[in-house]
Amino acid sequence: MYDMGATLLDRYCGTLVDFVEDFPEFEAALKKAVFIGDNAALERDLSLFAETLANIHADGLKQECERLRNGIGAAGHDKLEAGITDFLASAGTLSVDIQMAQHRAEESSKPKTRKYQVIYADDTNSILAVDDIPVTLNMLSTALAKAGYKVTGVTSGAAALDFIEKFTPNLFILDIEMPKMNGFELAVKLREAGQSAPMVFLTGNTTREYLMKAVKLGAVDFIVKPFNADSVTVKINRIFKGAT
Repeated sequence: MYDMGATLLDRYCGTLVDFVEDFPEFEAALKKAVFIGDNAALERDLSLFAETLANIHADGLKQECERLRNGIGAAGHDKLEAGITDFLASAGTLSVDIQMAQHRAEESSKPKTRKYQVIYADDTNSILAVDDIPVTLNMLSTALAKAGYKVTGVTSGAAALDFIEKFTPNLFILDIEMPKMNGFELAVKLREAGQSAPMVFLTGNTTREYLMKAVKLGAVDFIVKPFNADSVTVKINRIFKGAT
């Protein structure tokens, strides 16, 4: 492996941190430009994003960004808007993965205590997914069923609490932004009920403060909406194989 050296490594890590902190502003600017049809602002902001992505060697995402830039004015509005949505989801996932990598690096220097236990066996790969949007639950169930997981989907925190009175899942996937009982509140109640399985949170908010709040409640990873089925499967496989 190429040795970057301490100075270059510090500079690279600094760029990653800047990316994470600036991402919400990038996202808001892109969405605003798309909404009002300001192609000049959209091209400018995508150029800045492409430069940032190049600095952190996110080559695939940078190419996607450049394809969007080339499509401004040529692609139809609906196609461009769909492309921006997919691009933001990919960038949001990268932002979350960077923050989680930083958090895990910080935690690795502390005494290791296992907060949960996953028994990896054919009949113990059950997942409880909680989201108030049925379409999201269907997408999760379809993607994870192909990988051999048994997914039960419920549309409220109350339904999730009813479920754990009879069953004990090996993993929880919790949407944060839900009415009546949000994912944070549900996570607390699940722990109070004695549920110790790992939790993955569904969210569209990728700010560090928001993510660290979820980590304190037991989050081992995040799925950024709208999500990619393949990336979700990779994350879940990693958790069940004890790589978190």
